[in-house]
Amino acid sequence: LKSWKKESSFGEKQGAHGGVWECPDLVELPIEGTKEKRWVLICNINPGGPFGGSATQYFVGTFNGKKFVNDAPTETKWMDWGKDNYATVTFNNAPDGRTVALGWMSNWQYQGVLPTKQYRGANTIARDLSLYRKDGDLYLKSSPSIEMIDARGEKNTIPSFRVKENYKIDNIVKDNVGAYEIEMSIKNNGASRIIMTLSNTKGELLHMHFDVQRKHFVMERSESGQTDFSRDFPALTVAPVESTDNIKLRIFVDRSSVEVFGEDGEYVMTNRVFPSEPYNTITFENERGNFVVKELNIYKIK
Repeated sequence: LKSWKKESSFGEKQGAHGGVWECPDLVELPIEGTKEKRWVLICNINPGGPFGGSATQYFVGTFNGKKFVNDAPTETKWMDWGKDNYATVTFNNAPDGRTVALGWMSNWQYQGVLPTKQYRGANTIARDLSLYRKDGDLYLKSSPSIEMIDARGEKNTIPSFRVKENYKIDNIVKDNVGAYEIEMSIKNNGASRIIMTLSNTKGELLHMHFDVQRKHFVMERSESGQTDFSRDFPALTVAPVESTDNIKLRIFVDRSSVEVFGEDGEYVMTNRVFPSEPYNTITFENERGNFVVKELNIYKIK
């Protein structure tokens, strides 16, 4: 810009300030179940993310063309609860008036030493953005874009089952090259911890669980495959969840990434992984009580 006029400023004493703010994006989004809209300021930070390094925060408020005002100035809101969603940007004039977002799927703590050849990073899958109300406040929902339904290929449906101790499913995808979607719904019957582990024949494990008492979804990747390239990589990431009574998940697994969408995107967790072969087994375990996996579908991704 050769000439410009300052209209307003935003950010002092609001949100996280552990590092530089960059890649801002200001979009107007619909509030689910209403005809209302609200403005969302997406603002990426590096470092200062909830689990170290880079991450994406957002603010919900009003914008009059010159000044943005945050509705919840004392709360920090994160768009993704993993280590590997940053520099999120949206597309303008997307089909059907949707706001479609893409994140950069890495973290500046270890981007320069990723154990990859021929490429140096990846993007998240596309996500459709909207707002929803919870406890009188507005939060961002990041749902897998509807085109991911069209991307589904061969389907493997597992009949409903109850987990009292453990339940193991091998060969979840035939001719597995490491790109598939897991769609599941779970009914909790008093379990204090609902555990799901992806694994392969090399003994590499990606641990996930719901901590019922704390209302947390947790992913831990210290045994997920190659992790020794950075001391910051084998991390444990945690997302707050509204309820652990009835759970709906969509998990997108690729050769070096796992993206979890809970309750249609009310919470999202994106993490890179580097297994030496694709995960092709899923094991369910519990602590106390039991739970029922009411629905479990695995789709190859075309």
